[in-house]
Amino acid sequence: MGFMRAKTSGFDAIFGLTEDPWRAIVVREDRAARINQETMQTEDLLTNVYDNELKAIPEPFASCSDGAFEVRVNAWPKRTVFIAGNQCLYWVWGKGAEYQGPITSLPGFGEHIPADYRSDVDAIMCLPNVPYRTMLFKGNQCAIIEWGPKGRGCYYVGPLTGLAEKGWSKLPADMSGDFDHAVFLGGSAGGWYHTLLIKGDKALTMNWDSGPVKVGTYAEVAAGLGALPEQYRKPRLPAAGRFIGANGSLKLDLRVDLVGALPVVSGDIFTTENGVESYTNSFVLDGTAPLTLPATLTGTATWAETTTRPVLSVSVDKLAPGGTAKVTFTGSQEAVTCTCAYTSRFLRSIDWEIDALAGTEPPPEYPTTSEAIGAGKKKRIVTVQSAFAAAGIELRTAGTPNVVSVAGAGADLKWSVAELHAAMVSNFSLFSDTLQWKVWTFIASRAAEGSPRGLMFDYVGGAGQRQGMAVFWEELILGATRDRAREDVRTYVHELGHALNLAHSWQRHLINPPRELGPRDGYGDLSFMNYPWYYQATPPGLYDEPKYWKAFDWQFTAPELRHLRHGFFRDVAFGGVPWMTNSAETTALPDLAPPAPSRSGLRVEVSGRTAFSHGEPVVAEIKVSLDGSTPTAQAAADLSPQGENLTILVTDPAADTRPFQPVVHACGVRNNLTLDADNPAIYASAYLGYSASGFTFDQPGTYRLSARYRAPDGSTLASPDHIIEVSPPADEQDKAAGDLLTGHQQGLLLTFLGSDAPQLSDGNAALDQLITDHGDHPLAVYARMAKGTNAGRNFLTLTDGGIDVRPADTDTSIEQLSEVVATTLDENTDAGVDNITLNATMRRLARAHARGGDIKEADAVLDQLVEVFRDKHVPDPVLATITEQAEATRTELHEQP
Repeated sequence: MGFMRAKTSGFDAIFGLTEDPWRAIVVREDRAARINQETMQTEDLLTNVYDNELKAIPEPFASCSDGAFEVRVNAWPKRTVFIAGNQCLYWVWGKGAEYQGPITSLPGFGEHIPADYRSDVDAIMCLPNVPYRTMLFKGNQCAIIEWGPKGRGCYYVGPLTGLAEKGWSKLPADMSGDFDHAVFLGGSAGGWYHTLLIKGDKALTMNWDSGPVKVGTYAEVAAGLGALPEQYRKPRLPAAGRFIGANGSLKLDLRVDLVGALPVVSGDIFTTENGVESYTNSFVLDGTAPLTLPATLTGTATWAETTTRPVLSVSVDKLAPGGTAKVTFTGSQEAVTCTCAYTSRFLRSIDWEIDALAGTEPPPEYPTTSEAIGAGKKKRIVTVQSAFAAAGIELRTAGTPNVVSVAGAGADLKWSVAELHAAMVSNFSLFSDTLQWKVWTFIASRAAEGSPRGLMFDYVGGAGQRQGMAVFWEELILGATRDRAREDVRTYVHELGHALNLAHSWQRHLINPPRELGPRDGYGDLSFMNYPWYYQATPPGLYDEPKYWKAFDWQFTAPELRHLRHGFFRDVAFGGVPWMTNSAETTALPDLAPPAPSRSGLRVEVSGRTAFSHGEPVVAEIKVSLDGSTPTAQAAADLSPQGENLTILVTDPAADTRPFQPVVHACGVRNNLTLDADNPAIYASAYLGYSASGFTFDQPGTYRLSARYRAPDGSTLASPDHIIEVSPPADEQDKAAGDLLTGHQQGLLLTFLGSDAPQLSDGNAALDQLITDHGDHPLAVYARMAKGTNAGRNFLTLTDGGIDVRPADTDTSIEQLSEVVATTLDENTDAGVDNITLNATMRRLARAHARGGDIKEADAVLDQLVEVFRDKHVPDPVLATITEQAEATRTELHEQP
């Protein structure tokens, strides 16, 4: 969130003018009204409202101030601090800015702000007599800071009722905290202070000693407030709220949502047994007519699991503190009633933990005042938190933030997927093997593979789904266009959206079960989950990033909002179902429809081996090539299922078709190339044996694989089916060897090509056992590949003190990878890896020899690589590509120190 929370009043800020009689300026967006206690004197643009004193106030403060307070000093001219987001402007009237920057760095003030008052402050006002005294309000608590050149810092933090002045203990219950605004009215050393407090459309004036003086509407408390224009007086009361209640061992987390045309009530039910709380069920009840509170909504809900009490009656009095919701569940068993108390204006609350490498920066804020505002768009300060707040989700910074020193890490600060996974499971202080509203983000430098802006982890073996994500700082810098802060905010929200189980806009038809695509096959969605560079206004096929930014209003689409606000607990919470399962709540499509014919000039094919034994990792080769209709065509170069261009559909022996969901999802890769006569095709190898749902081919039988490939023109290509057969164990040795590859940890190790993560130690032990006990079995080659690849790289590990680097074990790497190559090239066996993996493995082996100081042997391996594929009689363009790869690796190895 920003420094100030969103207001429920019709205006954003109010500050006094240190004058007698009292006057104040009331700010609403880019306009302001000057009032006293009896009347409104003028209303105009903020920059015009007081002669020329505020004329030069810069953006975003001129349009987006969400707080302000006067600074009382024993000198003229007047001084005011304006707050917008996390930034502030210390304005000296008639002169200009004395300071502009983060409020937590405002000289003399920022360093004294208590930790709990560095975000989501309710109200802020000055105090008299001692210069530079300021009072911050939050809930029914406050902090008082004496700042400035000779200030003593924060000298009170605690409840309002704990102040020495007894009037604070005499406030009415509904006006005793959660204020939107506070303004000092007057008083001095010879008399008691007087203060104006505002909350929504109510106001109160109080004497600090005797308590309330006037309580009521704006007009009843101060005629000047009552004279404000209607838009200033109309409250922005929340149209949604969260309630929590219990009945015995049952706990209900209830959401009441009146934002749309029709009301929606949803909830999650938990039960407690022996002190342990566990999730039981979720429901959604849609209203059929608008409601005005207090009201009752009754009907048969949609449930996540079958229940004996499907009918609900929900009575709600108000969406505000003190509100109550009474829920009765009825059905074939005795009715159960649960009374719930209002908890928050947010429908869900998330704890967000961030770790970052030193030299990177935290998620920024973006003032839309720096761009041309499209029709209907509002000027605002956009942050990651404000984007989710607009969706009804509270995103709270939590856990133990850690800035990771890079001292001693060396030049290798590219992070492999294995290293990022190890960092998450070891450094996410809120990590738990359960469903929870807690998520981890690591701000890394760059990825070791490809050039994604971000990625999200999604794997089983406990409740690992969607609990962590990484953002790559250097890619954000390189990928930024006109405004980097704008790109960065969208990237963070996008990746967190994935962690909350939202799909890309153009991939909703691949959700399980499939969902309808938005306009222009999803590319026309103005959403965080679309890519700006994929956006199609009209007609289809013409990408228009500038139009995206001009029209984008920093929001999710309606189906995405429905999912975030009311999706069933397991479908949204971190640690729940795998990504793209039951996401974006809309009507499911009956089948995964084939794509429309493409005019991209491309075809996609899936090939590779057709027979696999028990436990054997299934690897497929992907080929995208010219289809003969055109001499050249643009192709998206990334063919990994981890990216956004390729999806593999797997049909199992029971004829159930599901998209393969990789353990890691990478986003933001922008890399197209041209296919022509000299380079008519691109290839990739995809390990499909282990997914976010576990092992893909866990039963013997016949499977069909097909690919969906997103071409650069936005069209989708479908491949013919590739049929494979998975056999049961041939004998006890086959079973023993295969079983050593089928644990969840082994699945992750095969996906990551090894890891040092201590959380995967059992999996590593199983791979070691496979090599030791079954070294001659064909499956041992896969254990050797994972162990050899991991041993051949430096492994970065996050620690409390920084980054530990485990140096490459070149001897082990050479031993294991040499066996992989030898087994694959042995003409007397069918064991070994596919051609694409062989190419990569031989180049890794050359690097291991070079790391060990034997550059001559490294050259020999690269020479052998080219000869091997020449002897395989691969097409000339393929051989040319392999030769280029070998020579590029040779150059790299000869140039390294």
